[in-house]
Amino acid sequence: MKENQHIDKTLRRQARRQRVMGTPSYKVMSKITEWMDKYYIDPILGLVPGGWGDTVSAVMTLPFLWFSLFVVKSVPLSLAVLYNVTKDIAIGLIPFFLGDLLDIFSHSYMRNMRLIQGFIDDDRAVVHEVNRKAWVFAGAILAFIAIIVLLIKLTIHLVSMLF
Repeated sequence: MKENQHIDKTLRRQARRQRVMGTPSYKVMSKITEWMDKYYIDPILGLVPGGWGDTVSAVMTLPFLWFSLFVVKSVPLSLAVLYNVTKDIAIGLIPFFLGDLLDIFSHSYMRNMRLIQGFIDDDRAVVHEVNRKAWVFAGAILAFIAIIVLLIKLTIHLVSMLF
C-alpha cells in the first residue's frame, strides 16, 4: 500500500516536471540562461553606460518571475528568484568595472534555473534554500517599508516645524 502511494507520488511528480518543463516559457528561460550566463551577455550588458545594460539584464529576469508565480504558482520561489535578481543588480552596481568583472562569476540566471528545477523536482535542499531566501527577502522588503515610513514621518515633522 505504502509502496503504491510512493510510486503514484513519483509518477505525478514526473508528469508535472514534464508538463512544466515542456512549456514555452521554460524554453525561453533556458535560452535566456544560456545566453546571459554561458555566453556572458549579462556582464557585457553591464558595460553599457547609463545603467541601460543593467536595466536590460533585469528585464531579462521577468520570464523567471512569471514562471515561478504563474506556472509553478509559488510565492516563496518568486521571492527567492527576486533575491537572486536583486543580488545580481547590486553586484552590477559596484563601480569601476569591478561589478562587471564580478558579474562574470555570478551566474544568477543559472542559480535561478537551479532553484526552479529543484523546486519542481521537490529537492529538499533546494526547497530549504528557496524558503530561506524567501524569508530573507521578505524581511528586507519589510525593513525597507519601515525605513520609508519613518522617512515620510520625519519629513512631515520637519515640514510642520518650518511652517
